[in-house]
Amino acid sequence: MMRCRLLLFLLSATLALGAATPIRVGLSGWSTLNPLLLSRDTDVEMVDLVFDRLVTIDEQGHFIPELLQSWDIQNGGCDIILHLRPGMRWQDGSPIEAEDVVFTWKMLRLPQVRAINDTVPGIRTMDSLTAEGPLTVHIHLARPRGTLMSDLYNFIPVPRKFYVMGPHPATQPIDLTPVGSGPYRVVGQGNRQEVRLERWDGYRGVHPGQWPGFDLINVDPIKDVRPPLLDGRLHFCPVGPLTHYLVRQGAILKGRVKAYAAPQAAFNAFFLNCDPKLSLLGDVRLRQALAEMVPWEELSRGRELFGTRLATSFWSPESWAYDPTPRPLPKLSRAVALLDEAGWHLGPDGLRHDAQGRTLSLVAYEESDAGKRSVTHLLVARAATIGVRIEIRPVSFDDLGVKSANHQGDIWSYGWTTTLDPNDDSPLFTREGLLSKANVSSYVNPEVDRLFDEGLHTLDPEARKRIYQRIAGLIWRDRPVIPLTYNLNRYIATVKLQGVGFNPLGQPFAYWPGMRGWTLAE
Repeated sequence: MMRCRLLLFLLSATLALGAATPIRVGLSGWSTLNPLLLSRDTDVEMVDLVFDRLVTIDEQGHFIPELLQSWDIQNGGCDIILHLRPGMRWQDGSPIEAEDVVFTWKMLRLPQVRAINDTVPGIRTMDSLTAEGPLTVHIHLARPRGTLMSDLYNFIPVPRKFYVMGPHPATQPIDLTPVGSGPYRVVGQGNRQEVRLERWDGYRGVHPGQWPGFDLINVDPIKDVRPPLLDGRLHFCPVGPLTHYLVRQGAILKGRVKAYAAPQAAFNAFFLNCDPKLSLLGDVRLRQALAEMVPWEELSRGRELFGTRLATSFWSPESWAYDPTPRPLPKLSRAVALLDEAGWHLGPDGLRHDAQGRTLSLVAYEESDAGKRSVTHLLVARAATIGVRIEIRPVSFDDLGVKSANHQGDIWSYGWTTTLDPNDDSPLFTREGLLSKANVSSYVNPEVDRLFDEGLHTLDPEARKRIYQRIAGLIWRDRPVIPLTYNLNRYIATVKLQGVGFNPLGQPFAYWPGMRGWTLAE
């Protein structure tokens, strides 16, 4: 039944778009097309076709205007005047105005929105935004900030007459059928299995789409994607490392597809519960011991074949905040020493206990489809050799986010994608992030709070780099999160697909030309 629905959907899409075949892109799930509620990379990938940003970046990472025509920085950086492009319209035909920008800023500050999307701290912490005419926005800052251009990049305005936020913002129809400002618009009713986009003839912006339309289809990158690539149901999709390797070697799909890969500013990680009232991992020595149990030998085995990169800093080498300080590899003997120091000793049952008689037993949550050879299972096996019991509880991706946001359990296994500016990651580690549930680890360190604030308001790039590298060192010491491996984005695409590239963060979207520049050769 699902296959029949998909074929009917693709047939109707082709008829609606005329003679041109839509570019069919496989994505590994998305949650929304609402710029206010972005929580996944795939959300951003879709939204970037439907909405324009205030500014975007080019292939080299330089900021260039998009919805904005220009901006003026005055009063030593405390006042910024934004000038919107004249003649720009929302996809319902109404004009894009300064009041829409102000409205979006107010929406991003709402608690119910921050509970879903708290990765834009620079936008919501601006001191004031006011409309000074239909196309002019005045931003006032009490102190100048080094994140300004990144803040404008993350600013994706929405039309104020459609996006009213109630207590449950993620349940509105407009979340999947938006009224955007970009070169593509949603056709029909969007859902979480497929979304059809067609080029919008009313677009008057500076970054148009080159192809008549896209079909965005939910796929599992771990499963075999060869059949849909061979018969034209897909033109581009993410794949696992083995499929990518076999394509590169010419062992499968030879001459029919091309393999693409780009190091991404992201990593897979264990996030740890630092709240001593909720978890034994509130003791930093236990978190440090857990980091020494990471099965690095297994993680590094795929380096030659699959390009695996062991993580040594919170910010990856693709980030200008990367800390290149050499780090010692995990070692079980150090884990044993730390556990002994913390008062956890082996008992006759082969498990560790403390003076109060408690057993060193932890609960780890990971995605249900992670598999029996996941890094969490490898950690469990290694921990058991030194008397630490870890129970794995598989949950869905959405439930994993809920568990971590509510600080349920001790360990949560998932990935994290960093952005252009490291200050965007501050909610993960600050006291303010606790209020919005972005700080899933409940990590509190006044020095980290102070350094993030200092980095926000420091203008000199080299001074800022030193600040965030200092933060990375504190995170490495205190272990609210254990980065495991830096991500490598792997895709395969039909040889007919032209224009595929990557931005400085290793993404094929969120820059110009990005996916807007894709075409299909005859």
